[in-house]
Amino acid sequence: MTLHETVLHDLRYGFRMLARNPGATFITVLALALGIGVNTAVFTGFKAMVARPIEARDPGEMVNFALKRDTGTPQFSFSNPDYEALRDSVKNVLSLIAYRPSQLIYSEGGGPRKQREPLSGSTLGRLGLLNQDVGAAQFASVFVVSENYFQVLGIKMLQGRSFESMSAAELASTPPVLISENFWQRQFNGDRSIIGKPIYLNGAALTIIGITPHDFVGTSIGAPAFWMPISAEPLVHGDEQWLMDRENQSYRLFGRLAPGVSMTQVEARLNPIADHLRSLHAPRTEWAKPATALVWPGSPFPLPLKEYGGLTLSILLTMAAAAMVLVVACANVASLQLARARARENELRTRMSLGASRLRVIRQLITESALVGILAGGVALLLTWTILKFAVVAMSNAIPGQYGGLIFDVTPDLEIFGFVSAASLFAGMLSGFVPAMESSRSRLAFSTAGGTAPARSRRLQDVLVAAQVALSMVLMIAGSVTIRSSIRTVAIDTGFETERVFALNTQFPDTLKYAPPQRRALIAELRRRLDTLPGIASVTTARAPTDAGARTAATTLDENSSQPHNDQTILLHYTFIEPNYFETLSVPITLGRTLPERSTRAVVVSESAARDLWPGQSPIGRMIRLGPTDERSHAVNELLADGPSYQVVGVARDTRAAEFRATDYRRVYLAMPAERTLFYPLLIRTRSDPQQVIASLDPVLTSIDPNIVASCTTLVEMLHQTAPFIAASMAAFIATSIGLVGLLLALMGIYGTVSFIVVLRTREVGIRMAIGARKSDVLSLILRESARPVFAGLLAGGLLAAGASHLARGLLFGLNGVDVASLAGVSLLFLIIGLLASYPPAHRATSINPVIALRYE
Repeated sequence: MTLHETVLHDLRYGFRMLARNPGATFITVLALALGIGVNTAVFTGFKAMVARPIEARDPGEMVNFALKRDTGTPQFSFSNPDYEALRDSVKNVLSLIAYRPSQLIYSEGGGPRKQREPLSGSTLGRLGLLNQDVGAAQFASVFVVSENYFQVLGIKMLQGRSFESMSAAELASTPPVLISENFWQRQFNGDRSIIGKPIYLNGAALTIIGITPHDFVGTSIGAPAFWMPISAEPLVHGDEQWLMDRENQSYRLFGRLAPGVSMTQVEARLNPIADHLRSLHAPRTEWAKPATALVWPGSPFPLPLKEYGGLTLSILLTMAAAAMVLVVACANVASLQLARARARENELRTRMSLGASRLRVIRQLITESALVGILAGGVALLLTWTILKFAVVAMSNAIPGQYGGLIFDVTPDLEIFGFVSAASLFAGMLSGFVPAMESSRSRLAFSTAGGTAPARSRRLQDVLVAAQVALSMVLMIAGSVTIRSSIRTVAIDTGFETERVFALNTQFPDTLKYAPPQRRALIAELRRRLDTLPGIASVTTARAPTDAGARTAATTLDENSSQPHNDQTILLHYTFIEPNYFETLSVPITLGRTLPERSTRAVVVSESAARDLWPGQSPIGRMIRLGPTDERSHAVNELLADGPSYQVVGVARDTRAAEFRATDYRRVYLAMPAERTLFYPLLIRTRSDPQQVIASLDPVLTSIDPNIVASCTTLVEMLHQTAPFIAASMAAFIATSIGLVGLLLALMGIYGTVSFIVVLRTREVGIRMAIGARKSDVLSLILRESARPVFAGLLAGGLLAAGASHLARGLLFGLNGVDVASLAGVSLLFLIIGLLASYPPAHRATSINPVIALRYE
């Protein structure tokens, strides 16, 4: 036969063999499908979330633009004057566009909307991961883009037109806005007469001129409610200088390469322009420091992925865990096929006695395994796509409409099909290689009752079972450790009241009606009203300790030095507070007193800061000097802890929340100037359930001014919104999900392997019982032999997990080495599961009549 005919013959015969044993085929396909499905889900998620391109025509031509300062600090946002200068300078090699996300106060008739999508109905709202809006007004998600945005991306409107079709005079006289198809359907039920109607953002009237396509996200990962041109920014913010302020670094820049132009050429063209622009910025600001241009393939991420060290490591660990699941699945199927192959020894010996070569038999067996892999790949692709589709819908529904909607495309494409095909063939052939090699060793001289093949096969099965247990144990311990780390982040002693304190953030329309004096008056009236509410115990103005925007200052004890010296400095977190801050948050003053009223040169330090600055000494009355650091960039108009020396008047108990490292304890508290209270939230301590107080704020805010937009978040909810907590929770979810799949595969492998072996040993069991062996003896023998590879796998898995824990120490909060509790718990779990999986087939074998067992063939 020709090679083509031989391959077709192998395929037909393989299909017949799979159909002849539907139960065994189902188990092997399911096991491989689980392993392939996990890898497919990880690959699809990576493509949809991390490696997604910009949504545009010919996305391969799109690039991102950023700067990297000589200090190592990346800059991915730019002012409008910088954008215009860059756009005009590189127009021959790059079509540059600008974009920034925003949330503006939205209404349809000039006044604020009275209806809001309830936060309590969303999943993220119930989990406390979103702020709860109060008052009559509401936010809308708005993407502010340059007028050439849709033209450069090559996107046509679903209805109407886009901004590039309007002249500068039209943009000024009739400020336009685009509505996303998603928001149009949800808010206006697809009303086609919406084109030409006005809506109001921050009280400014804009006219809807078009509808963007369904799920269109452009240079982001979510679909907003509206798209607004940059030219409308002064109108909605009530600031004619908004677009002229060179220090207002708000916009991210993207571009489309001209034909024949490379990214390296664009970088070379941009570097001298960037060097010139820095000279136009205010001296001593971050933007005035030397920088080099960064141009990389278009992505919604503001920086190249290599700049996200933690993200890259997380991706690699996730992919490694998924690969381990696939190896477990292959070992699972290999052990099952090895057991099945022993039942086919007569068939294989007959084929070889009729002239089939060992290579021919191996090819036939691997062909059958490849068919199993292809079937498993099809099942995995279908199940993964269905599950991810439901997950994406659930994720989208978890976010209220005013926050926009996350869009992730998980529909299989050629890359995903190619990945699944390659993974399926690889898994199928890998899982069938060892059984094929071992089965082909059968010879005509061997008999089922004698020879060395059964003993060798049994040893191979033990090795495969042990490998499954070891790898699955590592995956389960990884999940257990991340869960314990997540629990530690929740159970951390913050040192302040979290349950009965919430932060109230207010925002006003950017119009002349709400100038700073008017805003301060409204905030003062709000505080006066809050003090009269029966459920409120105390109100203060400050950033919450859970605010991840905490700043650091370089502290020196040298009062005569104008600049901190590196060998004398300690980094401290600093925050501006009012005198009743510690009372409101139940943070005790352990030494000295709180800040006096109307004092700007007194400070309170935390216990850790006092201990590090003045070890073994009293800090009261000591002088310190604070200066800005390069650890975090500061906005030009931000209040800094800088200037003359401060006198320590008190020591407060340590608090911890925003970060999970030792320096989080070192804090210094400064007096907040009265004119700055407008820029900070109100922290409100309640006497009972804070949700009851939050529910009562609607009429208060509406009666003061219905245009005020306010959001409330309890401090425990803010703790859940911090990056370390979210990262730990996501890691726990992913690691646990992958670990559970590995556990299920190991359970299937142990049960299936022991079942096949017991069936093949039915005659042996009958002989043992016929010559006087008791059922308990036979049961004990089978359980011992079944437990042996499980114990070996536990030992190997424990060593691997211990090594991995040692290498990963410090990556997760509270993990400083081997997690003994997780190691012991998971080992005990696997031992119990291994025995439970072995017991049913062993017990079934001892229940067979010895006479029947002796006749078994």
